[in-house]
Amino acid sequence: MSKKIVILGAGYAGISVAKELEKHIGKKDIEVKLIEKNSFHTLRTELHEVAGGRVSPEAVQVDLNRIFKNSKVQVINDEIVNIDFDSQKLLSNSYEYAYDYLVISTGSRPCCFNLPGVNEYAYQLWSYEESIVLRNHIYSCFQRASKITDREERKKLLTFVIAGGGFTGVELAGELAEWKDKLCIQFSIKKEDVTIYLVEALPSILNILDTKLAKKCEARLKKFGVNVLTECGIQSVEKDNIYLSNQKKIEGTLIWTAGIQGNPFIAEMDIKCDRRFRVEVNEYMQSVQYGNVFSAGDSVSHICDGKPLPQVVETALQTGNHIAKNILNIIDGKEIKAFKPNYHGVMVSVGFSYAVAKVMGIKCSGFIASALKHMVNIHYLYMIGKVPLIMDYIKHQFLQKRYCSKLNISLSVEPEGLNEPNTV
Repeated sequence: MSKKIVILGAGYAGISVAKELEKHIGKKDIEVKLIEKNSFHTLRTELHEVAGGRVSPEAVQVDLNRIFKNSKVQVINDEIVNIDFDSQKLLSNSYEYAYDYLVISTGSRPCCFNLPGVNEYAYQLWSYEESIVLRNHIYSCFQRASKITDREERKKLLTFVIAGGGFTGVELAGELAEWKDKLCIQFSIKKEDVTIYLVEALPSILNILDTKLAKKCEARLKKFGVNVLTECGIQSVEKDNIYLSNQKKIEGTLIWTAGIQGNPFIAEMDIKCDRRFRVEVNEYMQSVQYGNVFSAGDSVSHICDGKPLPQVVETALQTGNHIAKNILNIIDGKEIKAFKPNYHGVMVSVGFSYAVAKVMGIKCSGFIASALKHMVNIHYLYMIGKVPLIMDYIKHQFLQKRYCSKLNISLSVEPEGLNEPNTV
């Protein structure tokens, strides 16, 4: 009888599992189901480009049917509301899905650390929908500011505070700083009326990056006019009021990129998770409770070589690939292997044409690093969808004018922030 393998979630990790298993369908007696509530895979590392108005939302969307065209992987668009680990079934409101092996790859969500007002008043950037809401809000702020004669009120409307000096916060700050100049021209607004803050609680931004490269990113942001505040955290938020740990109050928009956690939905299930809602696994990426349940990517809680696995794309891709191979080894009666990460490097963009990178021990910055980041994105798209996805990427990145020059947003509608439900 065929072994049923179910992958829950089509992020980077889930796609990695499915793509590796896809090679063996037909050669081995397995059935592979990929369950995802959306019909598309989100290029989450590029969401800042949508929020910053550089590319259209479609640029970070990849239809799952394109990724698995002519594939025997069964792509199922459904929302799972419960998992019964004893009977080995996933339950939605309409169907149930039996499994012999389950891979949890439900990704992560923003973590607000229970700070007052953050959930209610901050914009977030962790999903396709949130990137559109944030983009529309920023554009609307400039649109409304152009109609305001009181300069102080206009400056409040054009003040943006990005909380978190990690990859997402830095890349968003770079995009917003570049877009700001174009929006000022479009709406006849003085550049000095726009203020962008990047707030980081630690002594430096990009604290997991090489110090020299992090300093280059900070210098680039400052050149763009971004105010970088380190050793400064968010204390609380009210509507249009942001209170900092240095006792300063800023009136403006808060954009939260300061922390992530696992999907709260998984923590509600009968499976052992850490305090950040990530599944506790052994060295084989198996749940410590259930030998036939694995966890990949941002859903993983595991200490490797004395350090927790970082929640980055390389972890997602490598754990996903490793889990697929371990499941196949179990089915074949072979020995499974412990996961050993092999990280190749990191890259951070600051605007369209500048980035810093450390790859295979080699450091670079500027246009070369930016080109390298594009090459990595192209390589990933080739892996999951070959040439058609590469052509789409080139079109969105290099052949189209800045997307948001064409936006037409009603002044009467102020978009609200989105909070994703705790389901998958």
